[in-house]
Amino acid sequence: MSIKSAKALALSGTMSRVFWHILRVCLSLSLLFVDNIILAAAVLIAYLRPATRRSKNFSPKTVLITGIGTAHGLTLARSWALEGHRVVGADITDLDLPVRSGGSMSKALVAFYRIPKDHYMSRVADIIHRENVDIWIPCSPKASPVEDAMVRQLIEGYTSCTCITFDVTCAIRFGHPDSFRQYLIEKGLPVLEHHRVQSRDSVHKILHRSPSKAYHISRASPSASEKAILLPSTTLSKTYSAISEIQISKDQPWILQQQSRLGELFADLLIVRGHVQAIRVRFSDSGPFTWGTSRLDKALAASIHSLMQKLVTKGDVRLTGHLCVRLMVDEEFEAHSVRHAIYIAGCTLGARPVDHPLYNVPCPVSGYLSVLPSNRVDTSNVTATLSSTDSAPAFARAAIIPATFMKFPVFRMALTALEVAEVEIVQLLFWKDPLFSILDPVPWWWHVHVYQPLREIWVLIKRTREAGLTDLA
Repeated sequence: MSIKSAKALALSGTMSRVFWHILRVCLSLSLLFVDNIILAAAVLIAYLRPATRRSKNFSPKTVLITGIGTAHGLTLARSWALEGHRVVGADITDLDLPVRSGGSMSKALVAFYRIPKDHYMSRVADIIHRENVDIWIPCSPKASPVEDAMVRQLIEGYTSCTCITFDVTCAIRFGHPDSFRQYLIEKGLPVLEHHRVQSRDSVHKILHRSPSKAYHISRASPSASEKAILLPSTTLSKTYSAISEIQISKDQPWILQQQSRLGELFADLLIVRGHVQAIRVRFSDSGPFTWGTSRLDKALAASIHSLMQKLVTKGDVRLTGHLCVRLMVDEEFEAHSVRHAIYIAGCTLGARPVDHPLYNVPCPVSGYLSVLPSNRVDTSNVTATLSSTDSAPAFARAAIIPATFMKFPVFRMALTALEVAEVEIVQLLFWKDPLFSILDPVPWWWHVHVYQPLREIWVLIKRTREAGLTDLA
C-alpha cells in the first residue's frame, strides 16, 4: 500500500468517525422536545408518589458509590436510597469536561464528588472521612481491581468504613489467569484443563487419561488464519493421523485446551465475608435464547450456586467483592448415564462484573449490609437468578443478506451502517435506557441531552486535532 493510499484510508476512517459523532449530537437535539415532555410527566408522577414510611428503629447508613455515572452504579444508588440510606456518589474524571455525568444528577444522592484519576486513592479516602461513610462500593471501570484493593487497604487501616472489594492479595491472584488456575487446583476445585504440550506423546497421554473430554489444540502463538484442531476425532485412526501432522517440539509448544459441549456460562456474584449474598447465572451472548425457562436450567443454576459457594469458602480469608466467574459446562458419559460437569474457566474482578447488575436478585441491599458486624444475613435463602440471553439484533446477517452477497464490500458497509444505526437509535429510546427511571428521570435526560452531546463534541474536536484536521472542527 502506497503512502498516498494509506493517508486516504486514514482520512476516510477519520471522516467516518466524525460523521457518527455529529449524528449522535443531531439525534439528541431532534428528540429534545419529546424527551422534555417525558421528563415533565415523569417528574409529576414522582412528585405525586406517596413517601415511603420508615420504621422507628431504622438506622440509615452512609454509602459511597464511585462510578455513579455508570448504569450499574446509578442502579445501586437508587436501590440504597429507596431503602432510606444516605448515598454519596462520585465519578473518576479522566477528561477535561466541566459537565457532570447523568448519574450525578440523581435525586438518590445527598452529595456528589469528581475524583481526578491521578488522585484516586487520596480523594476517595478524603470523601470517606468527610462524609463519615460506612460502606464503600467501587463501580467505576476507570479504576483497576488492584487500585481499589489498595484504596481498601488504606481506608480500613484508619477508618471504620468497610469496602466491598477484594484485598490486594486476592486481587492480584484472581486477576491473572495462571495464578487463578493454580489457586483452583490447590483448592481442589474443577478447573478447565489447559496444557502446554511439547510432544505428541504428551497429547496422547492426556487424551487417553480423559477419553470423555473434548479438546482444542493450537499453536502457542497462532496466526489469524490458523484454526484450532478438535481432538479426539470421530475415530481413533483419524485422531492419530491428526496428531501425527502436528509439528510440535520443545521449541514449538502447542496449547491443548479443554472444550465444552454445552456452552459457556457466567456467574455474577456478590460475595460478602465469604458468603454468596447474590448470584445471577447467564449464558454467553452466543447461548440459546430459551435459557432459564426449564427445570433442567434451574437445576444447573443450583449446581453452579453450590460450586460458587465452595469457591468463596475455600480461601484463607473471607472474600468480599464483586466477581464474575466464567464457567464451561460439559457432558460426561458413564456406563448407563450422562451427567453435566461444570468447570471454572476464569474470572473477572471489580467493576466489570457489575455491568450485569445484581439489582434484580433478591435483597441486594441487605446482602451488602451483611458486611457490617451488626447486620448478619442468613444466606440459606439466597437462590440463583437465571438471566436469559438478549434477543438477536434486528439486522442479523443471515436474515437480511445471503452469505454470497457478503463478499461484496458495498453490502458489508451497508449492513454495518444499518447495525450501527440500530444501536444508536435504541440508545435514545428512554424505555431501553438503563439510566431511565420513572421516579428519577433527570439522570437519563441529562445524559442524553447534556453530557453525551458535549462529550461527543469534545471527543470530535480532540480527534480532528490529532488527525491534523482542525479546519473541520
